[in-house]
Amino acid sequence: MHIIIVGNSGTGKSTLSKKIARITGYPLMHLDSLWHMTDYSNTAKIWFDRQQKLFMNQVNWIIDGNYARTMNLRIPQADIIIWLKVSRIKSLFRVLKRSLLWRIDKSSRAEMPAQFSEHLDSDYLDFLRTIFAYDDDKIFGLIEKYKKDDAQIFIITNTRAKRHLLKKMSRL
Repeated sequence: MHIIIVGNSGTGKSTLSKKIARITGYPLMHLDSLWHMTDYSNTAKIWFDRQQKLFMNQVNWIIDGNYARTMNLRIPQADIIIWLKVSRIKSLFRVLKRSLLWRIDKSSRAEMPAQFSEHLDSDYLDFLRTIFAYDDDKIFGLIEKYKKDDAQIFIITNTRAKRHLLKKMSRL
């Protein structure tokens, strides 16, 4: 079983993916963790792509993260596509909250590499702007373009739907 979880920053991809990994026992790759281990160069992009491909050679896996540039690698192999959608305001609030918590306690984002750092600077403000620039239509188009005919798509917009999905996952 191959599962991908996509959605805007702050929608809960990492949290949900950890829960699904605990339920299923499937190996989990956090794309943020992988990407933030790099220097963000073109060479890093090649390495990032290769690491995803190597991870996807396993029988079962879960990958959480957007990274639209590499969705063409993940979507065609996905049996289950989970798209988390919450309001942009809620996403922004969650990102600010997790940033604050991370400053207080690095273990609050244990999936992030040790060298990851976050500063209140122009890069961080640009990152916050991406929450409002998130393109649902682009993501939908990528899913439609690359998904397998028999792939299951779950669009999760609230806690009740998330609980229902987790019950389904426990039956895999």
